[in-house]
Amino acid sequence: MKDIRFWSVVLAGAWFLVGLGVGVAVSKSEPNPSPFASYADELSNQFDLSKHRRRVLLQLLARYETERGEIRQRHEATTLHAMEPDLRALDASFDAKIRDIILPPDQRAHFDEWGQPLAQVAAH
Repeated sequence: MKDIRFWSVVLAGAWFLVGLGVGVAVSKSEPNPSPFASYADELSNQFDLSKHRRRVLLQLLARYETERGEIRQRHEATTLHAMEPDLRALDASFDAKIRDIILPPDQRAHFDEWGQPLAQVAAH
């Protein structure tokens, strides 16, 4: 059962990294201005900020954006951890279906000894 748990976490982590990689690739291919750029423009215009104050504001907003991202990542990790029992149950359910429905009765013992649960395959 620990193998299933391990591979479920590995699979979830792999999908997260794939998504992260795609996100980075897309963000590099298409310049995406900070969502706070228009806010900084409006604030600068509204309060007639000097170039120095605007630069500091942009740095502050960049830090804010980074810290928001860190909070999101922490919660995504919590979400992945929360999904783990459901993924393990799904893996076990489908392993049982493969064993008990797909395989003929004389092959089930071999399946049990085979030691390749669906979660292990999905992790690759």
